[in-house]
Amino acid sequence: MRAIKINSENRTITEVQVINAKDIYAHLGDNVDLFCCPVLYENNDCLYADDEGWFKETKGGYIFPDWSYPIVNNGLILGTDDEGESVDAKTDIEELEAKITWVSVEQMLKFKSENL
Repeated sequence: MRAIKINSENRTITEVQVINAKDIYAHLGDNVDLFCCPVLYENNDCLYADDEGWFKETKGGYIFPDWSYPIVNNGLILGTDDEGESVDAKTDIEELEAKITWVSVEQMLKFKSENL
């Protein structure tokens, strides 16, 4: 399936392929034991992120307009169908690049100390 990886350390957004949950974990990064989907887009794409990311070492993060907090470390966008199954992502990479704001490790640590 077509997926979109948001790499917070390299500050890149790339198209990747995902076949199963192991691939999701691999794209999210080392030491990810549990992922969640904190964002569902209007086109039914879903952002996967490390559910425990705020409690681990951070390599940076990212935030989009109107979000109240950044996502820690990597993210992965996949599509979903009417039954909740994963399908090809519909999101356009160029649109993501235009909206994303990268958050440094220092900014993440400051946000964490002030809010968690």
